[in-house]
Amino acid sequence: MTENKIKKTTEEEKTRILTSTGVIDFKKRLNLVLEGVSGNAFAKKVGMSEAVIRDYLSGKTYPALNRLAIIAQKCDVPIEWLATGKGECRLLAESKYSSFVHIPFHHLNETSKSYSQIESIPFDMTLIKHQGCSCEDLTAVWAKGDSMEPTISNHDILIVNKAHYKPIDGYLYAVEYEDQISIKRIQNQGVNLALLCDNPKYPAIIGDKYGQQDFKIIGLVVYLLKDLN
Repeated sequence: MTENKIKKTTEEEKTRILTSTGVIDFKKRLNLVLEGVSGNAFAKKVGMSEAVIRDYLSGKTYPALNRLAIIAQKCDVPIEWLATGKGECRLLAESKYSSFVHIPFHHLNETSKSYSQIESIPFDMTLIKHQGCSCEDLTAVWAKGDSMEPTISNHDILIVNKAHYKPIDGYLYAVEYEDQISIKRIQNQGVNLALLCDNPKYPAIIGDKYGQQDFKIIGLVVYLLKDLN
């Protein structure tokens, strides 16, 4: 019983020290350092296993000094800041621990005069990780027209994962069609591939699944940002 009490006290003291020094929040700073890349890609970047990085990100373990130094050097951040949160860091200018990244808009043609000056949109990296996406695979598009009403309205913003462009029935995809970017719902119809509109007054676009198509799939829609005005 005495041994268990001593062990409990030791754990409490360890937690107190980690908290007072700022080390306990290492996982938050590491999430920021990832800058939107996947855990696997980051592990390769710093020369460590994905399992090790996963344990760091969950707060299960903390890196030894040599590994901390490698991460700091590979990611161009101060080792003191990475370990304790103290000092200056280039990553803190726009996004302390909220971890926002800027997703660029997909440019094909000018989509809207009123929005033409907006080049990117800030987005929370935790939502990106929730979808299992890498930041470099994402692009943003403006919705135009009413062909996808009531699901999508004119001037809504959609976040698209370009790594997922193979069509799956029922899902929404951004496509290039007739020199425009459109959002359509995919449906496999035997040898044909149909791009469906949620608004019934618009006809489906039918293409040969195995032949030349009049449209190109940009990627899978993973988030929809509604314009409430």
